[in-house]
Amino acid sequence: MIYCRVSTKEQVEEGNSLVSQERICREYAQQNQYLVENVFIEQGESAKTTDRTELQKLLGFCSNKKNGISAVITYKIDRISRNMDGYSEIRILLKRYGVEIKSVTEFFENTPAGRFMENIIANVAQFDNDVRAERCAGGMKEAVKEGRYVWRAPLGYTNVKVNGKASIEPSEKAIVIQETFKRVAANTQSSEEIWREMSARGLKNKNGKPFAKSYFYQILRNEIYVGMINKFGLRIQGNFKPIISRELFDHVQKVMKSRGRKTRFYKMKNPDFPLRNFIKYENGEPLVGAWSKGRSKLYAYYWFKNAKISARKEKLEELFVDFWNKYELYTKDINRMKFYVGINVLLKNKELINEQFELTKDLNDLKTLKQNLILKNLKNVISDADYHEQLPKLEKSIFKIESKLIAPNERNDEAFKKGLQELEIHMKNPGNTWLKSPYQARIGLQWFNFPEGVVFDGKICRTDEICSIYKAKTLFQTPLSTIVDYSVLELNQHSDLKLIHKWLNSLPNPLYRDEVFWKQVYDDVIKLAEILKTIRQKRNIVDN
Repeated sequence: MIYCRVSTKEQVEEGNSLVSQERICREYAQQNQYLVENVFIEQGESAKTTDRTELQKLLGFCSNKKNGISAVITYKIDRISRNMDGYSEIRILLKRYGVEIKSVTEFFENTPAGRFMENIIANVAQFDNDVRAERCAGGMKEAVKEGRYVWRAPLGYTNVKVNGKASIEPSEKAIVIQETFKRVAANTQSSEEIWREMSARGLKNKNGKPFAKSYFYQILRNEIYVGMINKFGLRIQGNFKPIISRELFDHVQKVMKSRGRKTRFYKMKNPDFPLRNFIKYENGEPLVGAWSKGRSKLYAYYWFKNAKISARKEKLEELFVDFWNKYELYTKDINRMKFYVGINVLLKNKELINEQFELTKDLNDLKTLKQNLILKNLKNVISDADYHEQLPKLEKSIFKIESKLIAPNERNDEAFKKGLQELEIHMKNPGNTWLKSPYQARIGLQWFNFPEGVVFDGKICRTDEICSIYKAKTLFQTPLSTIVDYSVLELNQHSDLKLIHKWLNSLPNPLYRDEVFWKQVYDDVIKLAEILKTIRQKRNIVDN
């Protein structure tokens, strides 16, 4: 029996090709009068583990006494295993089958001295392997410090060489990663829906199968997509191109965090107490609610058990309504919202049009180059080798551009326009709208508007997080907003992009020109309008 193994790296560095190993082993067998029954060849497998396809076949073949195997011939002991424990395990197993291990390039007999020498050689193999592993880990740490990612590229990236050193760059799947983060940031679909939709769009493993939902969430939490490497306890900004912005990544984390809370709180429903678990005390203790029996009737109370603070249901809900009404939207707020959403959408649209024009031009140029390459090859102007080297590169570039051109630019301007009208009607006193809504609609409204709930200290309500619509209103209320004369710009498809950019850059708050933020406002207006529309329809049914 002959066993050969080589990894690509070893073959290059040491010249121990499979062909050479098999030839030398056959010569050894002939010289020592062994009849070769079978040859097992392991290609590109590591010797760190015994769980190798051909090795397991060899052990199974040796275990059958009918095969009459007496020895396994190998080029070196480290072909069997580079791990001392693994080698000892294999040797004992083969000995049980009456099979010896014979090394062509290392001499040891079946004597105490020979077995001692065999152990030394096996230990040397493990020592060499451990040294290589340590050097490899050291090299990886240095690569991380240089901002290079040297492992297998995560989905959305591909492994490349930059100045002769390993790194990564965005692949054709990067656009799917971007779209996935944007969909989650919009907070208009469940994670389940986005996972299924993006799986159909190409969020799949190398075998073409959709990733599990657990891996989908790992993608959304992986900082590699903003260019950060987290390895060996280090957190380093990579020198490769990020796929998404830090702002988008952080916003997605907030959305996922708020969704987690919603799921937990919704498990405890009680139509009489919509503020249960939504309002918290300063130390994080959730609000509870129940009916208390009085002398003649039942009374509804909210309270914090540990803080020993209680309030009548009507009183606390009145305080909550007053707190919410501070976020009322006026016509001027809605008009400004419409303007800044419009100006960012306009900029994005015109930039997309310009980008698509350039991409289409590049695509046509590449297709022309591809056609010329095919003709040159047919006319024998270039060799088949050059043809097969250049064609895949051209096809890859063509695919990248085509992927960008077919990327969706989903908008619903009519829904946004109607959404603003819905907000103008119902959001002048948003707390009152909540008070008049059915239980399930109240839950949806309060969590939508205050994603992290509300804090109550016994006297007043406050919150650390508000929806993007209210953030826009807060932005308009800053002192400098009074001098922002946005009416000077006429928005249309012929607007001067440079003038608009210059004007936006002159504004003191970067949020005015934050495309991701205004896209969030755009989506939130549509979503909130849908909630309000549903409430209005239910009211009409009850009134009729």
